[in-house]
Amino acid sequence: MRILTYLSGAPPKDDPTDHVLLRPMGACLARLALALRGFFHPKANYELLWDLKHTSKLRLYLPYITDANHHELVSYFLDRFDRNVLPLIPKLRAQVVHNDFVPDNILVAENDPGCIVGIVDFGDMTHTLLINDLATTIAPMLLEHTDPVGVAAEILAGYHELVPIEEAELGILYDLIAARLAMLNVIASWRATIHPYNRDYITGGVNETWSLLEAWRAQNPADVTKKFFRVCGLWEMDEVNSMQEETNETLQSHLSRRARLLGPCAYLFYDRPLHIVRGEGVWLYDDDGARYLDAYNNVAHVGHCHPHVVNAIAKQVRRLNTSTRYMHGYILELAEQITKRMPESLSVCMFVCTGSEANELAWQMSKLVSGNSGALITKFSYHGSTAATTQFSTETIPEEKLPSHVQTLFAPTSESTFRKPDSGLSSAIMALDEHGHQPAMLILDTAFVSDGIYTSPKGYLNTLFAKTHTAGGLCVADEVQGGFGRLGQHFWGFQFDDAIPDIVTLGKPMGNGHPLAAVVTRPEIAETLANEIGYFNTFGGNPVSCAAGLAVLEVIEKEALQHNALEVGQYLRERLAILQRDYPVIGELHGSGLLLGIDIIKPDGAPNPEMADHIMNHMRENGVLIGTTGQNYATLKIRPPLVFQKEHAEILLVAMIKALDDILSRKSA
Repeated sequence: MRILTYLSGAPPKDDPTDHVLLRPMGACLARLALALRGFFHPKANYELLWDLKHTSKLRLYLPYITDANHHELVSYFLDRFDRNVLPLIPKLRAQVVHNDFVPDNILVAENDPGCIVGIVDFGDMTHTLLINDLATTIAPMLLEHTDPVGVAAEILAGYHELVPIEEAELGILYDLIAARLAMLNVIASWRATIHPYNRDYITGGVNETWSLLEAWRAQNPADVTKKFFRVCGLWEMDEVNSMQEETNETLQSHLSRRARLLGPCAYLFYDRPLHIVRGEGVWLYDDDGARYLDAYNNVAHVGHCHPHVVNAIAKQVRRLNTSTRYMHGYILELAEQITKRMPESLSVCMFVCTGSEANELAWQMSKLVSGNSGALITKFSYHGSTAATTQFSTETIPEEKLPSHVQTLFAPTSESTFRKPDSGLSSAIMALDEHGHQPAMLILDTAFVSDGIYTSPKGYLNTLFAKTHTAGGLCVADEVQGGFGRLGQHFWGFQFDDAIPDIVTLGKPMGNGHPLAAVVTRPEIAETLANEIGYFNTFGGNPVSCAAGLAVLEVIEKEALQHNALEVGQYLRERLAILQRDYPVIGELHGSGLLLGIDIIKPDGAPNPEMADHIMNHMRENGVLIGTTGQNYATLKIRPPLVFQKEHAEILLVAMIKALDDILSRKSA
């Protein structure tokens, strides 16, 4: 025996009638789950037979059970697992868990048997469903209790107070508890056969577990689940089912009301729109409690409802929120934090509320400084929804309908367009001249999201910036989508080419969705604006928005989210490259970090927007949200919050494979 570390406390007393530990066990397990939330290591994602998500593999060991009644009993619960649990595994919460949190692996205070002071034996730690951890704790604690459902409910209540359990998780808890009990005896029967010299130790407690399994089978699963729902303060299952029957009618009523009150431009995502009521990290929840992995929303840059950002906003809004005509410290602190991450020449930060406003202000500056009136954009761009920025958005206005003062060039979507010889910039400048304009501004989304999601190859930005300057215009880097570390390799998209723009525009991701945006530029450009017309924005850079912006930067740094974007993005791209070999409909992969584009193509290599749309909607039905982009909308858009982890990437890949398999099988049929 080797003692490595000493923990104070003592093992719990072995008294099956003592309920003092039930709620504390649930609460302590919940605290441990919270402490492990967000932690991941590649070695944690391994195959462990004691992991309940692998319950179906117990069938391989059924021959070691010689008693026919026991064999039938285990088969009954394995069938229930395959039917009720297995299809839900990709949709449920997962993280690294202890996976063996039982009385044998805890220590309690010697003078307070209900106070847990130590946890030991992390040998079964793994990445699995969160609800599996709770079922693993509950199952062995039911032994020798006359009211196993009541015991389970007590542990459940202690857990739910700290980590609210979702309805879908509660719906399978009965089967997971049964699976754990079956697992204990199936593995024991197998090990006793291959280690006969240790049979007495291995089979200790097996008879009691068989009896408990029989008692658990005698329970009505619907009644047990109803009790679990009541303990957690949720609807009973029959009420949930009746509410589900009304969902379509409610949805149609909601859509009709929305059309009447918000008008025809209140667009929604997906063939079946979502009614989202809550967000947490990378997850969104609808009004029925269903959970969706958000791999689309870039505005929630550091995750939906990040506690640090929420607390910063709440703390400041309780204190003050007022016009920017008054001095406050946060606006200066945020301006310093932004400009110190920019090239030295970009030292003035002007705050607005949205990316559209930021690009509109950049347009005003460019016209005043250059004295010109022309704009240069890429062929399928998006830069906002104001009167001016809509004209810089060929995603909104087709290129042939653009006003004469706006001309287009090629995004770096391929070597050929980039090399001819300046991506069409000279031709665009000539076209401006033919209509009586000279370039005031070249504006580029540095992630080229609407063009299909690309990064600047070496020489691209420098070439365009030099020619634009020669023609008298200013160069604007629109970092609304690519900025703040999303691209992984760099904090800003313009850094891919070591180019220095004249103006950088930022949008709502800098406030994690709070209305905060900015324009960063050189002092002399800001001075020209001030001397010619001036600029004031009542709430651009207000105290609450700036508190949000500072909190976002703190989270990016403390949680190393730029590095996470690089690492997880590379992992996802590598896994997608493997899929390319099996699914020829997957074309080129492009982008960087956690902003990736996946071309969906026809057999001849042409864009396949119909297939892309089907994949997107199929994944939505399986709990994963993505989008489409590109000139033909044939590119899948992966753009999650930066707290997206490798385990989330796996969930996304499973949903994508299901979509591809289902769609391709229907096409072949």
